[in-house]
Formats: sequence, structure tokens, C-alpha cells
Amino acid sequence: MPMTSADPIAGLPESPARDPWTLRGARVLSAETVPAVVDVVIVDGRIAAMGAAGTLDAGRIVEVPGLDLLPGAIDLHVHLRDPGQTHKETVETGTAAAAAGGTTLVCDMPSTAPQVTTAARFAHKLAGWQGRAFVDHALWAGGRDPMELRGMAALGAVGVKIYMATSPGFDELFSPDVDAVAGVLEVSAEIGWATVIHVGDQAASDAHREQLIGAGRRDPRAVLEVGRGPGNLGALDRVLDIAVATGTPLHLAHLSAYGDRALDLFAAAKPSAPFLTAESCVPALDEGADLDRLGMMVMPTVFTGDSRDRWFAALQDGTVDAIATDHAPHTRVEKAAGIEDAWAVPGGYPALETSLPLAYDAHLTGRLSAQRLVALTATTPARILGLHHKGRITVGADADLVLADPSASWTVDESRLHSLVGWSPFHGRTLRGRLLATLLGGTVVARCGDIIGPARGRFVRGRNGEGSA
Repeated sequence: MPMTSADPIAGLPESPARDPWTLRGARVLSAETVPAVVDVVIVDGRIAAMGAAGTLDAGRIVEVPGLDLLPGAIDLHVHLRDPGQTHKETVETGTAAAAAGGTTLVCDMPSTAPQVTTAARFAHKLAGWQGRAFVDHALWAGGRDPMELRGMAALGAVGVKIYMATSPGFDELFSPDVDAVAGVLEVSAEIGWATVIHVGDQAASDAHREQLIGAGRRDPRAVLEVGRGPGNLGALDRVLDIAVATGTPLHLAHLSAYGDRALDLFAAAKPSAPFLTAESCVPALDEGADLDRLGMMVMPTVFTGDSRDRWFAALQDGTVDAIATDHAPHTRVEKAAGIEDAWAVPGGYPALETSLPLAYDAHLTGRLSAQRLVALTATTPARILGLHHKGRITVGADADLVLADPSASWTVDESRLHSLVGWSPFHGRTLRGRLLATLLGGTVVARCGDIIGPARGRFVRGRNGEGSA
């Protein structure tokens, strides 16, 4: 029997249901096909059947006409700070932000404390996360020791993160040159897992920074100049050469942080190396107005008007493969240090709760097609990770879903967001489209920005983990 209510999502299950139920009449967005209004049958957390609207009636029917149905987003690149810096973020607050923002799988980086460079530390971190996450979660490995990397792969690491740049306290993650990178890539080729790299030339960037400081430059644009400077761009060029020469799949983290020239280098290399992939945030922050207003709060990914157009075009045409946040929560106090000295401030900002809404707004305003929206936020990230049961709305896939109202709008209010640091560079921005519900395995975990507990997120093993699907 259909569920009818003034609230279109009132009938969605808020506890796991083993009996079948039908989501009727949503416009399904897919990376492979044009949007279509269909019925979706969900059984025991997975999609069991799909058919034309009004043709399926398994179990309870929830009518959702006029709403969009998307796969839950998969964020390849987050820093939830747990363990080690839980004054900034915790598993609970970070995954609550993800759920409220339509992200159903987060992939956490190894730059926690202790750094995740051994199988023992990986196991410790994983054990500490159990039972606390509101969405599914995967963990990246770090370091260069072949035996430890193999050990972390066996424990379910989704892949390895290579850091060619470092900061105090994270020296164990540092791969300082192309020889070190090549060594990790060799192990990755043997393991067959995902490899993501933060490119950089630490010595060259340090020298560039000291030169600017000597000239009295302590402003945010000086930090941008180093981030987009010859150190990082030279390292990117060398890494692309290695990847092309070896044929090893490699994913480039936060390509947009290195500026337009980085996009040129990547676009030139990609035709001869289709196994290369790259991520960007949604190009939503302006290098003029937002940087002038918020300074280091928005660094390092800001764009001029022309640059923003270029990056949106690269997201739309497939040059850039995935949208990822590099969710990097820092406190207001830490960021406030940048008013006097931009070099004293860590980069990054909390972005998990606003990433998919920004991408959905870009779709509704004509920047991204429905197919590219889904590919960038869900389907391609799942492919990069080798997770065939994630990132798509198809029979057999996990029912990790987002229902959104394309006719509505909402205004970002940082006081209602869930990240522990309690601020957002997008505060006050009005976006088209509103996420109404996030479902994890067919069960509602967030409704109109409110979290529906308890924590139901599961650890998602990489393709080489023992017991992985």
C-alpha cells in the first residue's frame, strides 16, 4: 500500500528492514544513462529491482514524485583527525557531517596520530572507529615499508597515500623524491590497490617560501604563489612521467590546489595514460571576494572567474575524474592566526557537509550534467577504489541513496552544521536544490540535515582485504 503524506519522505525506514519496500516515482540520476523516473525495490539493504514508474509494488510503497534520487557520495579524501586531534573532529562529528551532506562513504587519510604506517597502527585505528560512524568508512594506508603496506592491505586498507610534502609530526609519511615514489608504486602494482599522491617538492617550496618571507610577504596570496609554484608543478610533471612510463594506476589528490597550470599538465598526460585520475573540490570559492573576505579560512582552493570556468569545464568533460573535499577541519583559533601571518596557518577547511550540495547546485544551474554529477561524486570514486557494489543505483548495489528536491533551495548556516569546528567558508550562501534524506543500506541516517541514529556505518574493506566482498 502506498504511503501518502504532506511530508514526501515520511515513510522512509529509520531502522533496518529485511522485508522488501518500494521507492516509487523518483527521477534517478545515473552516470551511464539520462535521468529516468523509476521504481526502486530495496531488500535487506540492497537494490533488488528497478522498473518503470508505477510498475513495481513490492512491500510497502513510499511515493516520492518530483524528487531526485542519487547514489550517496563517496569522498576519496577526508581527514577526520581521529585519533590524535579530536579537538578538531571525531569519527562521530565527521561522519555526521557526511551523512547530513549526502556522503555515504568516507575514505580517511593516514595522517592521524600516530601516523598509519604499520599494520599494528592500522588495526588500532580501525578498532577505535568501530561502532561510532554514521556512514560507511574506508581507511588509507601510509608509509613506504613494503611489508607493512602488504600487511595493511590484508587488513582491508583501501589503498596507499603517498606524501611528497610534509609538515612537523608527519615525517613517517614522507616520500621525498621520485625514487621513493617509484618504490611505493612498485609495491602498489604488486598489491593491486588504489594509490593516491600528494605531489610536491618540499625543498623547492621551502626555498620559495623563504624568498617571499624575506621580501616581507606574509599574505594569503603569497601562500597561493608557493602552492601553484615551480616546486609543486615540477614534482607533478615528474610524477606524471613516472606513471606514464610504468603504467601504474595513480590518483592525484587535490589537483585544483596547484592551479591552472597543473590542469594543463594533467590534461596533456591523460590521453596516453587513461589509468591516471585526479580529483578537485567543487570550484565554488572566489579568489577575489572570498579570499579578500575570509583570507586563510578558504585556502588553498580558490579560483578566479575564468579559472572557475576552466575547472568546471574539466569536471564536465571528464578531464578531472572525481570531486573530493580534502575535508580538513581546523579550529577558528588556528585559522585566525592567518590574519597576521598566513604562513602560520594550516591549509584546508571543513567541507564534507557542503560538497554534494554544491555539486548538486552546479547541476541545477547548468554547470554539470546529471551524468557527470553522479560520475564525479559516486560512480568514478567507487571504480577507483574497486568497490563494485557502491556508487551506482543498479540491481545488486548497496542502497546508499540520497533523495533531493530540485525545486527547493537552502542557505548554509554554520550553526547547524555537524563538523566539530563549527564554521564553514560557505556560511550564508544559498544553494539550489535541497537534500531531504540520506539512506545507508536502505535506512535513513539523515533527514533534512538532522542525524537519525544510532551509528550504522560499516568498515568497507579494500579489494585486497581478507574477507572483502
